[in-house]
Amino acid sequence: MEQPGHRGPSQLMLLATILVVAANLRPAITVVGPLIERIGDDTGMDPAMLGVLGAAPVFTFAAVSPFVHHLGRRVGRDRAIFLALLTLTVGTLLRAVEVIPSALFLGTVLLAGSIGVINVLVPILVKQDFPDRVPMMTATYTAALTAAAAAASGTAVPLADALGWQAALAGTGLLALLGAGLWSIRLSRRRRSSAPRASERIPAAAGEERSVWTSALAWQVTLFFGLQSSIFYFFLTWMASIHTAQGFSERAGGYGVAAFQAVGIVATLVVGRIMQRRDDHRLVAVGLGLAMATGVAGMIVLPPLMPVWAVVCGLASTATLMLSLTMVSLRAGSAAQATRLSGMAQGVGYLIGGALPVLAGQLFESTGSWEPPLYAALVVIGIYTGLGYVCGRDVRIPPARPTSAHR
Repeated sequence: MEQPGHRGPSQLMLLATILVVAANLRPAITVVGPLIERIGDDTGMDPAMLGVLGAAPVFTFAAVSPFVHHLGRRVGRDRAIFLALLTLTVGTLLRAVEVIPSALFLGTVLLAGSIGVINVLVPILVKQDFPDRVPMMTATYTAALTAAAAAASGTAVPLADALGWQAALAGTGLLALLGAGLWSIRLSRRRRSSAPRASERIPAAAGEERSVWTSALAWQVTLFFGLQSSIFYFFLTWMASIHTAQGFSERAGGYGVAAFQAVGIVATLVVGRIMQRRDDHRLVAVGLGLAMATGVAGMIVLPPLMPVWAVVCGLASTATLMLSLTMVSLRAGSAAQATRLSGMAQGVGYLIGGALPVLAGQLFESTGSWEPPLYAALVVIGIYTGLGYVCGRDVRIPPARPTSAHR
């Protein structure tokens, strides 16, 4: 029996720590877009280098994600996230230091690597802390992620006007520091708890644990994650340019990007509640795919209604992200397998996610029109909708056949 004063974290503490971590997953990245021209003017970087700066976080996610399970197995999930939050704080502050050569790139890679660690581990923490409410809790932390990202985008320019773009970039470090402080409380309560702590550490792969890299279902989840991510980063990168190409002002384009992110908060909570009520999510995947296709087709056919289509795409995109994260948690058969699946899905997925914005930019440059990239986006949406239908079934990655030692 637990003694008074030696209880582990409460459900409220678990929820608060997950939400504050979720809130740190995008602001350090989304704050850059609205300031990209100022950064280029002050640093002398040409558009190609600015493009590399914008793509660096996505490709860093891809590089880090497959190895996160090793860190989690060595130090435990909670400690890994705490260390990542501290590193995120350092990286965010570093990129605002002008006196250090290449600090902008070094800080960006450092903070993106930290976010990559957290990206992989948060779905597993949701499965660990709220095993009976995975879809709804995934929706809740996705909503927190989206709200913080939209707030960072919306406040970037006013902060830069008042304090300079370096201070605007560094400001997101305060949120990371707050997250580290709250996470330290969670860690201290776990240390004082008399409850077993085995669940905190990711176990080594058991002999009967099937490798996710040989599972067809794992590849379906991975490709679904990657392709839906590519659509999100396509719009995050080019939504404002698509607006201005249709005659909208630069300010209206910025509002379109903010709306694209912010409206997803409602969608994730509504869709999360629907998913919580059923184990089969195929119809959800198809419905979100059709909504996204409608928004993209609308941009092609009725471009004067671009703000409307931005909202439609934002609703579908954020809910689809939540669906993909839920699949990572639910399709794995164990915590260790979930960690490996999360690393695989995000490692391969972010490589895919970073490719479409680059290819879309090249396609626009060669054609002078956004219609070809939008048609390409429709093809991607069709493919990931089909994948969502397949891996939306209520199935799990099966264990491998018993080895001779277990027969």
